[in-house]
Amino acid sequence: MNELQRSASTTFAERVLGECRTAVPLGAYACAENVRYLFLAASGPYALVRQLDAETTLQPVSGTIPLFSWDEREMADEWGVRFDLLPDARPLRGRHGTMPPAITAHGTGLMRFVVGPVHAGIIEPGRFTFSSGGETIVHLDAQLSYAHRGVERFVEGLDVAGAARLVARICGSCSAARSFAYARALEGLAGVDLPDEVELARLAVAELERLYNHLGDLAASAAGAGWGPGFAGGMACKERAMRLCRLAAGHRLLFDAIVPGGIGPQVLRERRRLADQLAAFAADVEEYLRVLFTHASTVSRWQRAGRVSREVADAFGAVGPAHRAAHGKIDVRSFAPYGAYRRLPVRVASATAGDAYARCRVKRDEISESFRLIRDALVQLGDVDLPDPQALAVPPGVATTVVEGPRGSEVLAVHVDGGGRLSRLHVISASFRNWPVVARSVDGNIVPDFPLINKSFNLCYACADR
Repeated sequence: MNELQRSASTTFAERVLGECRTAVPLGAYACAENVRYLFLAASGPYALVRQLDAETTLQPVSGTIPLFSWDEREMADEWGVRFDLLPDARPLRGRHGTMPPAITAHGTGLMRFVVGPVHAGIIEPGRFTFSSGGETIVHLDAQLSYAHRGVERFVEGLDVAGAARLVARICGSCSAARSFAYARALEGLAGVDLPDEVELARLAVAELERLYNHLGDLAASAAGAGWGPGFAGGMACKERAMRLCRLAAGHRLLFDAIVPGGIGPQVLRERRRLADQLAAFAADVEEYLRVLFTHASTVSRWQRAGRVSREVADAFGAVGPAHRAAHGKIDVRSFAPYGAYRRLPVRVASATAGDAYARCRVKRDEISESFRLIRDALVQLGDVDLPDPQALAVPPGVATTVVEGPRGSEVLAVHVDGGGRLSRLHVISASFRNWPVVARSVDGNIVPDFPLINKSFNLCYACADR
């Protein structure tokens, strides 16, 4: 990982802003001795690093690049980093049952109301404070942290291999992607390259995770549009996809399918059976998607709802389908290929309208591509035996990795000390990046469309809260 350092805080802020014009900004975090602003180039991720001392005061960049707002708030509140006039100086998370005050709009005829943190059904907790004029949303402030567990602090001092199980369980929906990123970080530090067959198996696991998430998202988007059969059919498809995950890797949520040094012991042990079931399932999914996307009332509800302009997507750092639905072209699998994606190129799905329909279209197209990638990986694997995971001798150092999860880029920064233990772990999930985009996507929409817009993103709470 390349690291560029500057001593003066103003110069450092200028360097960060300049880097945002030439690379993909990923986020930022702090540790005891420095702050790191992360970026992605075609050659991979890298950091701009600023050392800290007792006298350091940094110039914030979130006033110009809003995607860094949550990162800088977190660094200030939880790591004691001093910023000069932070645009949003509120703590990122609540403490002792008290949440920071929400930002609301004020003016004649405006009203304010709160949804959450407890919601109908079994979704995770989050507080959404609306400012509206009649039914039209003027501003939304989204506040999470009700599911904050302090995972990053908890894993400090743990053996790097033993921590893998905890990393896999930060969130159920993106376990394989995050495990993939963590494993690649340790393997990069250890200087280990894995056999092609292991990389192909990892690709198959990652695409199975994308399949079941996208199918669930489309089902939820159908429910948001008020079409019950579309929801029921989509959830039935998601259930079948999760059963395929269990067949492929021994666990419906793919826990421990990807581990440091290789793959879990049950991954792709029944390849022929998986290939047969996958083929039948693909045909049924294709029919479900055909019916869903030709259902006129559902499509009409999706269109123009929750539009995200290219400018907003760029400013707030939208990733994944939310990014690619708003003129975006970045898919980490093709922009900075890793593992078997280097030998099985991805056809990137994209759209331009930036609305709920565009996000659903991108997910529809990615479902078809995931089926193709899994089939191709299984064909290339044939009947070859998959090796046990390699033992890793991980030296001290820092590694940053990025993989493309179902909701977008999953970023992990891993710091290892001289004893092979974690001295710092930082997780930037795709949901963490996309939640502020959700808040801006509802501006100018009507209040009853919020559930529909929200489900077209269908983000996680747990991995954003960590």
